[in-house]
Amino acid sequence: MKLRASVREIMKKEIVSVNSEDDIDSAAKKMKKHGVGSVMVMNGQNYLGIITAMDIVYKHVADKSGSKCKDIMTEDLITIDTESSIEDAARKMTEYGVEKLPVLENGKLIGIITNNDILRVEPEMFEILVERLKIEGGENED
Repeated sequence: MKLRASVREIMKKEIVSVNSEDDIDSAAKKMKKHGVGSVMVMNGQNYLGIITAMDIVYKHVADKSGSKCKDIMTEDLITIDTESSIEDAARKMTEYGVEKLPVLENGKLIGIITNNDILRVEPEMFEILVERLKIEGGENED
């Protein structure tokens, strides 16, 4: 099943971001204010990483790791190109165990796509995205 929609068509263009030197509490407040589960960590127009709500819980709250965004951000980002299909995005999310993909065009960050964005547009993609749960949960298919 090859889906026609491209990442460009469903990605969020509004990128909520923080500076690497911002404190983690400000990142959490931005997430709440904008109703998002992640913020991009930026240095001007250059992306440095991403912080998710889970990063804040596991790294900052539970492990007491640092006080600045740079201390808990994920730097090795899994990204996707604007012209990729949403099926490609779903498969990439499953393969790498991520729920959000920064979207690049000519190396420049122009948006973000989440598993919820995909499910909103193509509910049948649920099976692809849930593969990860089966693999991680050790569920056997008989």
